[in-house]
Amino acid sequence: MSKILVTGGTGVLGRAVTKLFTSNQTNFVIASRDRNFKNYDKENVNINFKGQWVQMDLVKSKGINQSLGKDIDTILHLASMNLEKVNGHLGDIVLTKNLIDSDDKRQIKHLVYISIVGIDKIPFPYYRAKLQCEQLIKTSGIPYTILRATQFHDFVDAIVSKLLNLPIPIVPKKLKVQPIQIEAVAEELNKIAKGSPSNQIYDLGGQKIYTFKEIAASLMKARHENKMVVNLPIVGGVMKAFARGECTCDNRSSSSNTWEEYLADKYGK
Repeated sequence: MSKILVTGGTGVLGRAVTKLFTSNQTNFVIASRDRNFKNYDKENVNINFKGQWVQMDLVKSKGINQSLGKDIDTILHLASMNLEKVNGHLGDIVLTKNLIDSDDKRQIKHLVYISIVGIDKIPFPYYRAKLQCEQLIKTSGIPYTILRATQFHDFVDAIVSKLLNLPIPIVPKKLKVQPIQIEAVAEELNKIAKGSPSNQIYDLGGQKIYTFKEIAASLMKARHENKMVVNLPIVGGVMKAFARGECTCDNRSSSSNTWEEYLADKYGK
């Protein structure tokens, strides 16, 4: 019986995906470089994976062929190192290159990669690295599907909260964002991984586009805060791209909760 190999299965999105896989009895295995990895605790729910993991270090290119030799025909590549570098290169590029350069890649029938909406239009180093990863996958000869998602609710919350918590709250109010529920992206990846490769890239976003001004105001309202927020002018290519809405898309997830529902769930208790 074939299996889905999940890289980055212990990350935020990876945990949502593997929790979904466990609930719908998907045959999967998590690749982790930590030999002591057995389980995780998410929202007080403990899941013991037992034999559902293999040791694989994509940074050092160790254990890849052994992992792919365990009836794996689909890879869900979620592993990311953000801005961390390996031998002078951004880590995501190294991880992806080592994965697709493995000797046993011929048996892989579908490589699913999670990416970010707007990486081809926003000149941010991490986004440029993700774009290079996409290119590596597209030219690898492995059938693929690439899903670009907008920013998760938790991430948007964390970024704007950090700005609001500065001694003098300062927010680039004109930046645009389209927050999406992590579980909605996990559901989409579940569907993609069990389908045929499209050999294409497509976007998925949250239900509504907001400015940072609206995000900040709604956060303060949900947390019963009243702060005077200074507007940060839009300068530089990255901020200008976000202000134009380059990180948003037309394809909106019908299964994602809204930003308002996220706030009510997190702060309304």
